[in-house]
Amino acid sequence: MMIFDRRLIKNFDFGLMILCLTLGFIGIISIYSATHFTGETEIYLRQAIWLGVGVIIMICLTFFNYRLLREWGWLIYIFAIILLIGVLVFGRQILGAQRWFKIGSFSFQPSEFAKLAFIILLARYLSPEGIERKMTRFTDLFIPIILLGIPFFLIMRQPDLGTAFVFIFIFFGMLYFAGVRIKHLVTLLLIGLGISPLAWFLLRDYQKARILIFFEPSRDSLSSGYHIIQSKIAIGSGRFLGKGFLSGTQTQLRFLPKQHTDFILSVIGEEFGFVGVSILFLLYFLLIYRAMKFASTRDMFGRLLVTGIICGITFQILVNIGMAIGFAPVTGLPLPLLSYGGSSLIFTLIGIGIILNVRMRHFMF
Repeated sequence: MMIFDRRLIKNFDFGLMILCLTLGFIGIISIYSATHFTGETEIYLRQAIWLGVGVIIMICLTFFNYRLLREWGWLIYIFAIILLIGVLVFGRQILGAQRWFKIGSFSFQPSEFAKLAFIILLARYLSPEGIERKMTRFTDLFIPIILLGIPFFLIMRQPDLGTAFVFIFIFFGMLYFAGVRIKHLVTLLLIGLGISPLAWFLLRDYQKARILIFFEPSRDSLSSGYHIIQSKIAIGSGRFLGKGFLSGTQTQLRFLPKQHTDFILSVIGEEFGFVGVSILFLLYFLLIYRAMKFASTRDMFGRLLVTGIICGITFQILVNIGMAIGFAPVTGLPLPLLSYGGSSLIFTLIGIGIILNVRMRHFMF
């Protein structure tokens, strides 16, 4: 059977897996530092369990040929849309947002699954077997736009502005690597920018406040702007070497809200300083660089899968970092592999598992 081909084991990228484990471990110790003073030890332990489960799933995903995902593309996508509709009706509401299904002690976020489903179906559509003609005309983009629009607006309804924009970044990244003409991408981007002001009227009040605070954090320093101000103080106070593990004043005295989720970078910056953050950035760079090398496979479907997954991870990294240092509005996007959260961690590792799968089978095409 093909799964026992020795070339598959030879092509397994242990370096990429080690990078994921290293980042996951950094996340666990950072979450411990951010929460241990509250006595809630189950938080970092739960993250450790999710990391273990995610790694097991990631490895299991390498045992089947990733091209089966192409055959299941529409089914996976439709199931994801059903989940997104279901969470709007039956989902758990937290702080005005309805994004989660509550399953026992575990909260499942369907939008994380929807990202993978969208990548799989768009890769199927854009690969040579998916369409009979090349994407040479602007009208050829209509179906991809529809595939994007359905999950985008359902996620905006939750509301989850940050995750919705992840879909857009993935969309443009995959179209570019599929060979869509630059002028068509620019035209589409300009159309999107032209109608974007209309989206302002669809935003909730707290989302509007976050965008306004991004331009002037001091205008509401005790409420909406408090997160950004405290995050910048925490990172800046870490200076070059940091204050040391468990010694960050902003972290340990709980001046920084959501420090184990959205602002985990601020914890690392305060405790390990410029050196620690630089090492973290280097690990992320190596992860992205190593994974993107697999996008050179001759199989277009595999190439687009890798591209879509890496675009999603890269966008989240950039936005979360920008959010922590005041260069981007607070969107609630987690830092991949580090921020507390089972859905984000597990589905990020599932994505990495698909990338490993493509790497292992690139010689077949």
